[in-house]
Amino acid sequence: MAMRHLVLSSGLVGLCVIALGILARGEDPTIPISERATLTGARAAVHEEIERMETVLPAGRRRDDRPWRAYLAVVDQELEHGHIDVAVRVWHDAYGAALESRSWESMIAVGDAFLAIGRVAGAVRGARQNARESYLTALIRARRERSVDGVLRAAEAFRRLDDRAVADHCLHIAAQLAAGDERAERQVQEARRIWTDPTTSRASEGSVVAYP
Repeated sequence: MAMRHLVLSSGLVGLCVIALGILARGEDPTIPISERATLTGARAAVHEEIERMETVLPAGRRRDDRPWRAYLAVVDQELEHGHIDVAVRVWHDAYGAALESRSWESMIAVGDAFLAIGRVAGAVRGARQNARESYLTALIRARRERSVDGVLRAAEAFRRLDDRAVADHCLHIAAQLAAGDERAERQVQEARRIWTDPTTSRASEGSVVAYP
């Protein structure tokens, strides 16, 4: 039953993204046109994937954060009691509220929550796609806000998924956004240093950053 809900969840999230296609596109991509032409291999594929999602995600001001936080609190409670089917249903409400909130924090949180559902259900691999789509949405929203913190949080999320291509692309975007800001530039440099250090990389493996 849990596995069936997880499979259905992937399909429903896909339909949700398609439905958003009728809405307006947000800001222009961060990467300059001249540089886009030079992208190759995995990074080019990642850039194209992000651009496709960019066209279907609505722009707009941030909205009330309380609904998605309330839903995720219920998801946590249901998982504690082993009620996976209920947790999946409530997660869909949390996902919809997160989309409405227009914040990158909400999408990181719902991605983390679905991975938690997958772990409890013993189906982490099946949960990865939903989490990945949530993290991609978080990345796009953080880029629109020019939030280095948000892009780095997305990068960490992709690193936990072992999606190195997207994580590296996130670091590239973060570096562009940080240009000229010494504090932000140090943040990006530190992230690169930690992720290239095998010791610190292994120590943080599997950790989940709590949403604020």
